[in-house]
Amino acid sequence: MLNSILPIGSAIAANAIMAIGCALQGSFGMGLALFAVPLLALIDARLVPGPMLAAGTLTAFASAYRERDALEPAGIGVSLLGLAIGTVLGAFALGTIGTGYLSPIFASGVLVAIALSVARFRIHPTRWALLTGGGLAGLMGTMVGIHGPPIALVFQHAHPKQTRAMLGAFFFVAFIGSVAALSVVGLFGILQLELAASLLPGVWIGVLMAPLLSKFVSAARLRVAILSISASSAILLFWR
Repeated sequence: MLNSILPIGSAIAANAIMAIGCALQGSFGMGLALFAVPLLALIDARLVPGPMLAAGTLTAFASAYRERDALEPAGIGVSLLGLAIGTVLGAFALGTIGTGYLSPIFASGVLVAIALSVARFRIHPTRWALLTGGGLAGLMGTMVGIHGPPIALVFQHAHPKQTRAMLGAFFFVAFIGSVAALSVVGLFGILQLELAASLLPGVWIGVLMAPLLSKFVSAARLRVAILSISASSAILLFWR
């Protein structure tokens, strides 16, 4: 079946990319979309965003389930409320304003947040921070396609286990919501579902690798990874 959807060489390359991206996601709580999207698009543009997001829900769920004892239901609820509000606002804004300057604006905001963090301005996962981070993630994800940095920065000082659990639960819902939205507008159907299924071998490899890699992730390394991935996201937005 894989060969009928993608050439065998493309399928192998795409699954290798997903394996690495899912291992990053499972180890640090984020990184799949930033790593995988540009590379998958070079292999076959049909693989993004829907098939990658649909396959990626497995990684997000696995992260949340594996670290489920570190989940805080109240915190997840607040962040998802922010995600819903931000998503609605982002969809409304897309329909009413121009989008030419959105990427640089969001990129600048992410870089400011990173600069404040480096300057030792501590962001703690309070209810207001979770609501704001979730809201900005929904807004940014809806308008420019990148959810991660706003909510990940909220958890940059948290214990790695809690970060992986909370971000896993958040991205699980965010990815499903994105796929549902693509379905509503006719951009996710049977073909995209088959393409998502073709990426599952790589996803499974990444899911299995993540627990091994996470053993080497300290709080300090996690913070560096979050800041680095967020900065890379901002640079990517500037280049759009």
